[in-house]
Amino acid sequence: MSEETSPADSGHGPVRRRAIAIMTPVFVGLLVAMLVLGTTLVLLQIAGLLIVNPGVIIGTAEALSPWAFGVGGALGIWTLLLSYAHGWKPAD
Repeated sequence: MSEETSPADSGHGPVRRRAIAIMTPVFVGLLVAMLVLGTTLVLLQIAGLLIVNPGVIIGTAEALSPWAFGVGGALGIWTLLLSYAHGWKPAD
């Protein structure tokens, strides 16, 4: 099992460490936004089921789905870029 190393011992240069330091908060923000949007979408649709109102269910999906999928797509691309900044290789 590998041991944890500090960021200074990672072997990355100062430019890469700076890029990682900038990209990580963006990743966390996108992750939180996606989770909040997804949770809101599901909870509002459950509320629509409980009050037996198909308009709430359909309206919620039409209003929030594009945002949830857009943020989810951006998160996926950002995750890939961040993994490359950390030095991940496809063969790893």
